[in-house]
Amino acid sequence: MFKHENNQKIGTYLSELIEKKYPSKRQFCKAYINAVGGVMNDEEIRKMANRISQITKGAKAIQTYDLPIFTDLLGVSCEQILSAGEYSVPQAKRVTNYAIAFSKDPAEWEAFINREDKLILNQDEYCKTILDYALEFRNYELLKYLMDKEYIWFDSRKDNDYVINFGAGTSIERRHRSFTDYGLQAKLNEEDELRLNLIALAADHNDLKMMESLRARETTGMYYFIHYLNFHGTDFYESYNERMVRHISKSSNEVLDYFTDEFEIRDRVRYKDGRDSKHTFIYPFITELLDLIIEEKSQFTETAIKKLIKHNKTTYDKLCKLIKNLKNDDWYSSEYGQSLWIRHCQDDLKFSDVDNIVSFCGCYTSAEFKSVPYGLITNIAHTTKNSKDPIIKHLIEELNESYNKIKNLKDHLEEL
Repeated sequence: MFKHENNQKIGTYLSELIEKKYPSKRQFCKAYINAVGGVMNDEEIRKMANRISQITKGAKAIQTYDLPIFTDLLGVSCEQILSAGEYSVPQAKRVTNYAIAFSKDPAEWEAFINREDKLILNQDEYCKTILDYALEFRNYELLKYLMDKEYIWFDSRKDNDYVINFGAGTSIERRHRSFTDYGLQAKLNEEDELRLNLIALAADHNDLKMMESLRARETTGMYYFIHYLNFHGTDFYESYNERMVRHISKSSNEVLDYFTDEFEIRDRVRYKDGRDSKHTFIYPFITELLDLIIEEKSQFTETAIKKLIKHNKTTYDKLCKLIKNLKNDDWYSSEYGQSLWIRHCQDDLKFSDVDNIVSFCGCYTSAEFKSVPYGLITNIAHTTKNSKDPIIKHLIEELNESYNKIKNLKDHLEEL
């Protein structure tokens, strides 16, 4: 027996399915019209698009006559649609990736892993591995079992260097060379989607240990672009997963506390003076997360904003100190040097609206400043939402003010 979810949850679930399987909702509308043998013209597509929009927004319910078409086009069962993905039933009795991913029995999992033909390593006829289905069916117990037993793993070493992804693999041995098994390892090596969706499930289960092992707050872009404190545009949003952030926003206070904490990323550069080469960051999608918890009136909202205000203000103070130290450096002590100070600071102080990254890289010559770090790189927080709650409203204003002070610091260097 499953719970029939409300229109909004069903609509959100359908929207996710459509986005995964079709390039656009318009293409899904065409597929629907074609499936029912309708007339394919702009007017019919427009009407269908409007109806689909109403369903996915939760304004209207999916109709009984829609269910057979939706299940066929989206590859899910009626139960999955009506429960917004929370309930599923297997559609086949033979042992497959699809069927095993439903199982809650560790004995069945072990038997499938240890099959001589190693079916677990392969994608099926839909190009899906057991991991894909386990995520689709929210079988967190199976995914956690595979990680706990080290059948699959993600690199959680803090001192490693990353470019494409955080590193992942499987310890399940390949079968005889006469067979081809490429699906599981290839997906682990080449895709980050598994990690991002597993983070969403870990948030649902309040599993902070799992999130740590998945480097849940980090992106590889953080490692690739911070070197020498000199970034030329980052790609954090290549790792953005809306579903992941939405699940985090609805999670426990412990999880929200984790995602609003600062954390350190190591710079690969080894400086000769032995100074600290770590940089402090916050969750790269903090604005999207904060927007959601404000909208949802989360009880953690006040705490989250206060933490982010503190991070912004600390960042501003560090930047001001670095800039002032540069101004007092021996190289700028002459009248000519002072005239170049602002120009150099404007060149060295960078800000990215896309990723909310700020960096400053200065070069000091004075013996007095040799113990001062040469620069700073971090990301800062703001929100695009507001609140009717007077306390939250005031905190939002304070947060955005601290954000804008950093963003516009280049225009106020003479005031320092």
